[in-house]
Amino acid sequence: MSELRDSVNALGIADAEAAISVHALVGSDSDLLAQVGDLPGTVKEVAGWVQSTFLNSGNPLFGRCEHAVERLLGERPDEQTEKVLGLITVRPRFLEDLVSLSGLAAADLQTMLEALEQAGVVRADANPLEPDNPFWTMKDRLARFYYAMMAEHLARWRRGYISDKLWRMIHSRFDRYVCRAEYARLTREWALGSPDTDLTTRIVVPDPRFRQLRTLEVAAFGADGTIVGLGTIRWGFLMREKQLARLRHVRRLLGDPPARLYCIAPRVDGAIAADTAPDLYRVGPAHLLRGD
Repeated sequence: MSELRDSVNALGIADAEAAISVHALVGSDSDLLAQVGDLPGTVKEVAGWVQSTFLNSGNPLFGRCEHAVERLLGERPDEQTEKVLGLITVRPRFLEDLVSLSGLAAADLQTMLEALEQAGVVRADANPLEPDNPFWTMKDRLARFYYAMMAEHLARWRRGYISDKLWRMIHSRFDRYVCRAEYARLTREWALGSPDTDLTTRIVVPDPRFRQLRTLEVAAFGADGTIVGLGTIRWGFLMREKQLARLRHVRRLLGDPPARLYCIAPRVDGAIAADTAPDLYRVGPAHLLRGD
């Protein structure tokens, strides 16, 4: 299955990082593609393109993002719904995580999330380690962009007087919450291409010694429920050896299954590049779009 990869490649952008960045906003929506003008050819051109289209209050795409959830729900989201969507935009969340952060009752949240899922705003991603506790994830691309980039400073974006300054202040949110989310999804689709893999998702693993939870963006499971692959990702940055060490640590927490390890990043440091472990795979954005 390569539905997402094929959709990204259909944009015709040779630079893999640029292609993923653009797809994180427009997907394969022909209506959006007709409105965005010339697409950026390199990752360096993406910032200017985003500012001139989706963050330009004079462009209809600004309103498309601002009212994305309203259009899907058929009504303006209330303050509680907006708070929950902001939390989910930062990262996928468990129900109890949302209860703790939002102050809402679990039953009320469950009802809200199910309505948002039915409308196509969010989705519930599988969690094989806790099957009854899915990861609630932002699904709609424009809604994700709105809560990542626009919601907090909406009045300022509308006025447009300090757009360049605003972009410098919060552009990292575009990489972290918009592009990286698309990149993680593409990575899971790529990992699903292995013959022994039946399901890919993210996982959260308790680390009793350090009294914290360890998250991996990629976990591949076989048809019998065994873990066959684990991966960590970096978007736009160098992956350092400490991230590989953390990946191996999480594998030990899971009982040291004979799982492949994926370091998925545009660039890796010398220690990772020189590591000769046969179960270690170094995967860049271009690999994901080639499917190799």
